[in-house]
Amino acid sequence: MTENPDKDECFGGSLSGGWWFRRCNEANLNGRKFQYDWQLRPSKTLGITWHIKNNDQSYYYLYDSVEMKIRDNDYGFCTGALKSKRI
Repeated sequence: MTENPDKDECFGGSLSGGWWFRRCNEANLNGRKFQYDWQLRPSKTLGITWHIKNNDQSYYYLYDSVEMKIRDNDYGFCTGALKSKRI
């Protein structure tokens, strides 16, 4: 395992993920898929997690799958949705 550069408890090894976390357990898309919500209660940090702001119960939501999509920062410009600014 790669050494944790932040030297804190919020790293991929403790949360069963593939990356380091800025803060613990706001999102963990590489977590385990649990079939029952009672499995999450003692170890919510190990499941697939997507914390919804102001909703602590969202830690206990069950997710069948996760899909992450990434696009370039200038995506809007490439599609014509954003126009270039002239200075």
